[in-house]
Amino acid sequence: MNKSYSRYFPTPSYLAMTSCALDISDQSIKYGELISTPHGLRLGRYGQEKIPQGVVVSGKIEDEQKLVQILRDLSAREHLHFVRVSLPEEQMYLFTLSLPKATSGDLRETILLQLEEHIPLSAIETTFDFNIISETNTNFFVEVLAVSTLIIESYLSIFKKAGLAPLSFELEAQAIARAVIPHDEMRPVMVVDFGETRTGVSIASGGRVLFTTTLDIGGTTLTNMIAKNFSLSFEKAEEMKRTYKLDGNSNVDEIFPVILNGISVLRDELVKQYTYWKTHKDEESEHEDISHIILCGGDANLSGLSDYLQASMKIKVENANAWVNISDMNISVPDMSFQESFGYATVLGLALADYTKARNIINVLPIEDKNALKKEYWLRFGRVSFSLLAFFGVIATLLMLPSYFFSVSKLTLAESRLEAFNSANPDIATHDLNTIINSINSKLLLLDGKDSSLLPSDRILSDLIENRPNGINIISILYNEKDKNIRTFEVHGVASDRTVLRTYKSLLLSNPDIKEADVPISDFLERSNINFTMSIVLK
Repeated sequence: MNKSYSRYFPTPSYLAMTSCALDISDQSIKYGELISTPHGLRLGRYGQEKIPQGVVVSGKIEDEQKLVQILRDLSAREHLHFVRVSLPEEQMYLFTLSLPKATSGDLRETILLQLEEHIPLSAIETTFDFNIISETNTNFFVEVLAVSTLIIESYLSIFKKAGLAPLSFELEAQAIARAVIPHDEMRPVMVVDFGETRTGVSIASGGRVLFTTTLDIGGTTLTNMIAKNFSLSFEKAEEMKRTYKLDGNSNVDEIFPVILNGISVLRDELVKQYTYWKTHKDEESEHEDISHIILCGGDANLSGLSDYLQASMKIKVENANAWVNISDMNISVPDMSFQESFGYATVLGLALADYTKARNIINVLPIEDKNALKKEYWLRFGRVSFSLLAFFGVIATLLMLPSYFFSVSKLTLAESRLEAFNSANPDIATHDLNTIINSINSKLLLLDGKDSSLLPSDRILSDLIENRPNGINIISILYNEKDKNIRTFEVHGVASDRTVLRTYKSLLLSNPDIKEADVPISDFLERSNINFTMSIVLK
């Protein structure tokens, strides 16, 4: 479900901080990226930049200014910012430790105290990261990756000057394993990265690299042997090597013993590492046997190499499929050729880190840089959230404007019609008010527990309210019953003038049910708008 959602609704690249992978070697910088699509991951930009000899030597930066310029040009051309970088294995140290659980609250400090027992560097000049591989009731079994702080600082310096922001510094072997070992492969696998100047050998189990070593033999070694033996230029010897096959069917039979010497040295070294793994025991348990060997690297394309190693080592050897964890070759074929992908295994593995869980990634990027990346993420998250809120606020405002203007126009129309109606019917409001007052007073009397038979008839109330002349407005009517023989009304109102008040009094006295209707003489002092109080005694 989560994979399907991420596939069709991927996180925006701005918020995901998607990166480009960089594999820096002594001869070149390979780069590449993976792009998430509804059909899965696809290869994006990729390529290779040559590095002049002497700029990087055995993973150490010797000419910083030249390397910065190469990276700056690459960044400008490909519009790069965030990058994931593999560091050379010659400068890195990978080892495992068993730590008591009592130190679980401070594992980093405990590892720091033991660093000098496992690497030829002082703790103060080392940068490291670790992962918990497994645990028992009493111990943690951890994997530690350490590197000289000077190496880290030199790489950070060139990236900063080139305007690039590293997301991770990883062990090259870990990136390769992420690319070429299937996710569901839990058995130990030996990965051989046969490069131009060196060969990286690593053993991974359960997706984690547990052992690495570097051999000083590569494709260039074979080329130089051919060039020296046949007195050829390096380019001609390289071409001869590419067309040669180790199956004995080569057109140049003389090349077989020459190239076989170099391949035999590689095989002997692989046998040593295979034997060491098989016979070595770590602090947790015995090692499980290596199931097979995977060949990758730019010079792993040497035809017949995998067959030769398999026949001589008596173990299954296969060429790497760098797309096994990226895409289904039956559905989509990458733009990169299968042979070319051997040299891009590190790049593809680094790029996969953007789309896989980070629990297996040992990232030796300094802690302060990791914290800066977290801060950058939350800043971007805040910007995206604010932009979305502002966008939806504008949309909501635009949607509400027609309703607002329509309601304002309706309210204006209703008010104008109400004013016109009140102007044409000035007595309706007073009549309605008097009716409400009469109803409330009647209900209050009933709730007071009085005998309804003793209440004044509706006809008397009608005379008081409805038969009043124009100019009489009644404010309130009070009914009082002192005893069963004396019942009175007290009417409060406003008369427009004295004549109207006298007329109202005369009308009430003409009612056969009314005995008296008196208005205090003081109420006649005003000529108009007279506030009167009239006492009415019923017969």
